[in-house]
Amino acid sequence: MLVPHCPWPADTGGKAETWKHLEVLRDLGSCEILSAATRPVGAGWAPGRRREVEGQGFAVALREEECRRSPVQWGGIGYAAVCKALGLEQAFGHSNPYHRHAFPPGWWARHAAKADLAVINYSCWARLPCACPKVVVLHDLWSDAMRWWNARETEELMTAQLVVVISREEEQKLRSRGVGHTLWSPPLAEPADLPESDRIGFVGSANLANLEGLRWLERAASGPPEEIRVYGSLASEARAPFLRAVGRYDERYAPYRDCGVVLLPTSSGTGVQIKAVEALACGRAIVARRGAMRGLPGADRGWIEVSTPQEMVDAARGLKRDAAERSRLAAAAREYYNRHLDHRQIRAALREAYVRVARAGDRRV
Repeated sequence: MLVPHCPWPADTGGKAETWKHLEVLRDLGSCEILSAATRPVGAGWAPGRRREVEGQGFAVALREEECRRSPVQWGGIGYAAVCKALGLEQAFGHSNPYHRHAFPPGWWARHAAKADLAVINYSCWARLPCACPKVVVLHDLWSDAMRWWNARETEELMTAQLVVVISREEEQKLRSRGVGHTLWSPPLAEPADLPESDRIGFVGSANLANLEGLRWLERAASGPPEEIRVYGSLASEARAPFLRAVGRYDERYAPYRDCGVVLLPTSSGTGVQIKAVEALACGRAIVARRGAMRGLPGADRGWIEVSTPQEMVDAARGLKRDAAERSRLAAAAREYYNRHLDHRQIRAALREAYVRVARAGDRRV
């Protein structure tokens, strides 16, 4: 499996999603992780981390151990530096030079030649050739969020025998472009039965999308009777008087254990928000900004959807006071999870798809 950087520890949404696929592949047989330790794209492969990953049953091969940086890779690094300096974050679409040339095709092909199935994390490398069946894991549909070089995206995804997506909306877009060999596989979150709580909170890392959601919420004119708790690195950015910065936490479900009312103020971005899946899995009363639950299926919402910051705060205030309504929404969230997001069904479907693709050879499934 080709990954851009070390996926362990699986302490972010992207890493957790990568680890989901790695665990399924390891259960099917021997699995080799191909990655990079330095730019372009590489990071995180300290000797201790590598030993931890190998200790969990994976072989690891890093680009630097066999290849020197090529002129096109140096050009991609320069491209990235210029774009970062000019604030051109949207210049990293499907075919941007920094990602596109990060992994030499020959190096990839040599390792893939030993495999029964090759899995590529992210669409940037969908073009890489291999003799065995190829699966591309699409964390984000680049053409939804980035500018330039998106014409190749569909063409190169068509070279895979299977494209795995986490968003129902992105799956529909791909199918409308003729990419019909897809599997919807949303983030995994195991269910948890947590004690009832009237506290209010939300979770987020300090990325640009979450920061926009935080600033949006802070525009509310007044807060609830009790402060709204903010978990994760986003807490350091909280300014409004009705927000209480809790910060980092060790146990995955700690914020949901503390808070029976969960807010989802982030609506920008692509894919599916793993914190939305976690809140549903924990059976919490959810108040979501319009667009925050993007990528999830079905019209049977297990949450309240709002359009303005004040509506979110008012809904949270009402849920804090009304235990019966909290309980009703919590049950609706768990019912939605059981119907659409059950972790056992998602893992089994992914495993079945990988086995089917490997057996089908070059035929699309």
